[in-house]
Amino acid sequence: MSKRKSEIRWSRVVYLVVLFAVWMSLSGNLVYTNYFKDRSAVKYVSLETGISDIPSESEWMAIYHQDKKLGYAVFSVFNKDTLGFTIKSTSQMNIALAGVKTSIHMESSVYVDPLFRLDSFDFWMLSDQYKTKVRGWKSGEDMRLTFYQGDDSTVQTIRVPEELYTYTGIQPMVANQGIKPGETLRMPAFDPVSLEMSDVEIHHAGKDVREIDGVEYELNKLELEFRGIPSIMWLDDNGLTYREETVMGLVMERSTPFEAMRIADAADIDLLEAYAVYAYPPIKDAHRLKALTLRLEGVSPELFEALDSDRQKIIQTEPLIIRLKPTSLPESLVDATLFLGSTETIQCAHPRILKAADHIAGRAGSVGQKARALNFWVFEHLAKKPVVSLSSSVEIMDGGVGDCSEHTTLFTALSRAAGIPTKVNVGMVYVQGRFLYHAWPSVYVDGHWTQIDPTMGQYPADATHIALLEGDFANLTELIPILGRVQVRVLEQQHGDIES
Repeated sequence: MSKRKSEIRWSRVVYLVVLFAVWMSLSGNLVYTNYFKDRSAVKYVSLETGISDIPSESEWMAIYHQDKKLGYAVFSVFNKDTLGFTIKSTSQMNIALAGVKTSIHMESSVYVDPLFRLDSFDFWMLSDQYKTKVRGWKSGEDMRLTFYQGDDSTVQTIRVPEELYTYTGIQPMVANQGIKPGETLRMPAFDPVSLEMSDVEIHHAGKDVREIDGVEYELNKLELEFRGIPSIMWLDDNGLTYREETVMGLVMERSTPFEAMRIADAADIDLLEAYAVYAYPPIKDAHRLKALTLRLEGVSPELFEALDSDRQKIIQTEPLIIRLKPTSLPESLVDATLFLGSTETIQCAHPRILKAADHIAGRAGSVGQKARALNFWVFEHLAKKPVVSLSSSVEIMDGGVGDCSEHTTLFTALSRAAGIPTKVNVGMVYVQGRFLYHAWPSVYVDGHWTQIDPTMGQYPADATHIALLEGDFANLTELIPILGRVQVRVLEQQHGDIES
């Protein structure tokens, strides 16, 4: 297999995590200006005391990743008087993964009341192979979410606080109501992109002089944190955004429409390489590793405590040293049947998934043989290509293409449909000299949990798989704060014949 094809397989989770980080950055920058028209006709008061109105013109921002052009975003806020506000944002990003160019278009419309509390939202994302759309309506303490994926739709209702804001509407609310230097605001917020809810904290860190396009401005520095992900915004006293910085070298800067839409060659920004974690000394014959001991920096030991086991054992915490083995795990205290449920993407109860699972594994004798048959089928069925999606298992089965999250989503749906408890691991795997962010499943067979990898065709998964999270892709944003910070040192490698 060529180097390029191998690299393509394991880049998907890197992209999705970066996408969430980029989008959370974008959704914090909204419009308070008629920047491209005569501003003399608009009356403002200072950010410190609040502004009397929010103009409905559009503001354009250029998006950069480590000083290279990634794309652009445009934001608008429409004042509907007593009905509240409509907040619209559109972004276009061109990137590359392992040299393969891809384009992503995202749009959202968020509707808030006059106090900027969330009423409803629409979010959709278009990429090369897939389209994802989510709609949400809030009524009291209920949030009704509808997921549209291909020809299917799924409805889910979640409980939310009565007084709920949206991450997208935080900044216009702050500009409207005002915030003084030294003040800190905190409120519950829902992010329509990651579909996660948490408190958002906004702190006015005082005045700061920044140079934008060769011109110095004295700006208000606002520090934000949402789900442990920090960002910094620089606004003038009128509430106009000039710059935003967030994790992983992502920057937004105000621009004209013409300059914002000029996108550099996507191949210049390869996110696979940008977030690869190089290990020294190199790991040899990963498929024959009986044990692998690593020292990790840039990641908290607390992240590993919930996953500590014979397969992934914490040896010490300062510095963090772990030992990995390609072994099955005995049954934990958690009920394995909890991992048989259906979600909006893992559609294990869908008639077509049930039929496919029976066709692929129905004649297999044991549970282990069923899991192996499904693992092999997914490995063979899906073409190895990076795609940008939040796709459902039915869409993935029909599309026949994907990276590690598509392989894992489809396998998990088929495996649960076959009655095998299956959970998702998100972490890193070693590929040709470096660790790449990755996803793979674990199956519950004969009283043990076994990690496997349908993307790489492994049963069991080799010892270089470092799990950071468990779940159904619902908590990917928890990885964002560590991206670009992890360092790996290989302390010991033990090789031998591995039972398959």
